[in-house]
Amino acid sequence: MKFCEKLQKLRKEKGYSQEQLADLLDVSRQSVSKWESGTTYPEMDKLLSLCKIFNVSLDELTNDEITDKNIKEKNRSNFSNVVYAILDMINKSIEMFKNMDRKNLVKCITELLILFIILLIFKIPFNYVNNSVINIFTNFSNNAYNLLTSIWLFLSNVIYLILFVTIFIFVYKIRFLDKFSNNTIIKKEDIENKEEIKIKEENGTKNTDDFKTSKVKHSFILFDVLGSMFNIFIKICLLFIIVPIILCFVFLVIFTTISLILIFTGIHYIGIFIALFGATFALAIIMELFIRLLLSSNIPFKRMFLMFLTGLIIIGIGSAITAFEISNTQYIDKLPIDAKMIKEDYVYNMQDDLIINNNYNSEINYIVDENITDSVKLEIEYYNDYIDLEIYENQNTINIYNYTSWNNTISYLNLLKENLKDKTFYNYGLLSQFTINVISNSKNIEKIKENINEYYRLEEQRAEEYSYYIEEIDRLNEELYNKDNNILELEEKIRELENKLDNIENLIQ
Repeated sequence: MKFCEKLQKLRKEKGYSQEQLADLLDVSRQSVSKWESGTTYPEMDKLLSLCKIFNVSLDELTNDEITDKNIKEKNRSNFSNVVYAILDMINKSIEMFKNMDRKNLVKCITELLILFIILLIFKIPFNYVNNSVINIFTNFSNNAYNLLTSIWLFLSNVIYLILFVTIFIFVYKIRFLDKFSNNTIIKKEDIENKEEIKIKEENGTKNTDDFKTSKVKHSFILFDVLGSMFNIFIKICLLFIIVPIILCFVFLVIFTTISLILIFTGIHYIGIFIALFGATFALAIIMELFIRLLLSSNIPFKRMFLMFLTGLIIIGIGSAITAFEISNTQYIDKLPIDAKMIKEDYVYNMQDDLIINNNYNSEINYIVDENITDSVKLEIEYYNDYIDLEIYENQNTINIYNYTSWNNTISYLNLLKENLKDKTFYNYGLLSQFTINVISNSKNIEKIKENINEYYRLEEQRAEEYSYYIEEIDRLNEELYNKDNNILELEEKIRELENKLDNIENLIQ
């Protein structure tokens, strides 16, 4: 493909008219027309400027053996074009506001303000849709409601922001920026024609494009510097975004694999696997997009959009199947029959200051047995497959702790797995409960109750004293800080007075 044909195609793909391209190059429209017709050929500095505008190499632009297919793909997807377009719009906006008179400036600001208000009012139907969707989420549990609401509000606000910025920029560009550019081009052509006539009169047939070279170089140097800074900033932001996306992708792969394994073990919640697979697929496309942006490589938008849409559809199908499967799952507010409780007995000598310290506030039952006089018997009932107990005596205190070991966790997961095979879910929180029976004669039991009440009273008193001391320390620190500031102020005043005293002494001398 010849240079003139490439130039015309690249200009149209960019959406530039001959006047706009000529304005970027600081040449006349007739020069661009001659280049595209093949009548003349641009000079080297203009070729380099064209390479920067269309983001192609000099070889791609001038080599007739290279087709426009690769150039078109690169031009469509390269991130640098976005940077150049933004900087170009900023540059034109600055020029427009600098050249506006007061009347047009007030008119422009007023219209943009009205547009801004209209777009803000457009948020009302968005809020209505948000409230309608959030009302649907109220049918779920609190945790699910908070999670779904946060995700939905984030997506909704992002969509609104994108629409807001897109509409605002589009109207601003069509209503003001393009009109200013066209007027500038017309005025510039008149000036150029006068300058061209003047130069021809003075220098004969000298090329009129030569005197504009320094302006173009200066303009593109500015764009290069700003573009490089903007590129670096954007890529740093992209890097911070990509890291959590990759971590989320890894976790989704793990959970998807686990859900697939559970299906083969007999837990047939296929909808969860489908939804997780769709989420992994969609997130992989998002991850690919950000990585391509970071590396400034080509972005096949059509393929990626279709694949992302496919992922969302898979998520929707999986969510619907999951909702159906969960609706067929039975919840029973008790423990399964397989959970067995055992009883363990412990005997301790009775002491006048004996305390039973139950750190998990499980219920203590007192059982009177007058045959037990000098000792105290503890009966503890608990689910030993799912929790472990640790009991030890420290002077006058019997401490009772419960904790969950790795073996307990395995037992819990096996129980859950067997129940889910039957589409049944129990109240597994009851597995952590245990019962303490204190058995002794009535005198010993009353003494133990008094000791425990006194122990909790002292604990509460210590907590109040601790809070008081913390507040007092904070108050004293603040007072010390204020005094330090006062000391500094006094020292400053002393130095000021000493300086004045020195001045007076000098005058006296």
